Amino acid sequence: MTATHDNDVFQLSAVSQNDPGAADGANIYCTIKAIHNGTLRQGSFPLDMQTILPVPPGQTTPAPATPTWFLVPSGMLKATGFTLEIGCLGDPAYPTTKIDISATDVAIWAGRNAATPTNEIYQTGVYGIFGYAQSGPDGLIYTVTVGVLDPRKHP
Repeated sequence: MTATHDNDVFQLSAVSQNDPGAADGANIYCTIKAIHNGTLRQGSFPLDMQTILPVPPGQTTPAPATPTWFLVPSGMLKATGFTLEIGCLGDPAYPTTKIDISATDVAIWAGRNAATPTNEIYQTGVYGIFGYAQSGPDGLIYTVTVGVLDPRKHP
């Protein structure tokens, strides 16, 4: 795992895999409800806004921008975190899911993933959600993927 420094950034991104058979993959949103112990860097998507998550592009369609938030710590990187909400516009049956993601957990998961890639599973079935942690040159990277039919622990 790449060592993190006090001035590193915690990067969170969210996308929809839009699997066939998964529920509402093209209408799922992510809202960052709170950030903890830091501020968002310029270029981040806004807080507290329902952001529809991009789906994989077709062969002739360009990829849309991936919603990403860059959390700059006010102290130690491992003290930072995000609280997010996943839901679906137009489908009241879709379960709204709140997820708390701490940099401490992401650092542990990123270290483990360097040896054996493992997803963190938040929901299964047709409402599948998983996360994947990495350590990059500028800090921690965590990607939440929704619209997944029966996500697996090991990719």
